[in-house]
Amino acid sequence: MLKYDNYHKKIFLSFYIRTRINPFIYFMFANASKYAIKALCVIVSQTSPENKLLVKEIAEQIEVPKPFLSKILQQLSSKEFISSTKGRHGGFYIEGKQLEHSLLDIIVEVEGKNKLQRCAINFDQCDAQNPCPIHHFIATAKNELQENIKNIKLKDLGENKGKLLSTL
Repeated sequence: MLKYDNYHKKIFLSFYIRTRINPFIYFMFANASKYAIKALCVIVSQTSPENKLLVKEIAEQIEVPKPFLSKILQQLSSKEFISSTKGRHGGFYIEGKQLEHSLLDIIVEVEGKNKLQRCAINFDQCDAQNPCPIHHFIATAKNELQENIKNIKLKDLGENKGKLLSTL
């Protein structure tokens, strides 16, 4: 099983490899989004309709609180970003078209908003016509980051798993 430190390194490395953007952008998202991304890495790389994982197993691998992760996964399942089944052979898994959702879709679902469209210093009326003091300095970078995150599909979270793990 992966440990939190290695898992965190994998997330950072994967993010950097895919986007070539400083991985500390990762800190701008809420813990719920980070937990969702970590859990999805496990779900994408280790599950199928025949091989499901329980919340407990996922939470142990990524070292996050099981009750909080359970709520996140139930939310994603209710919106059909992932699948789940109840019962003796139940658990969470992902298949088919679900793998085509973007990381941005997940973040927006979990957080209820797209933080990349908000002002970096939380001005209510910040836009190109009414910019905050730093708007013009970061607008292009924020737009590029949003596009990069939008282009990361869930299927990408499971790709190159061996390569990433061997570099840690």
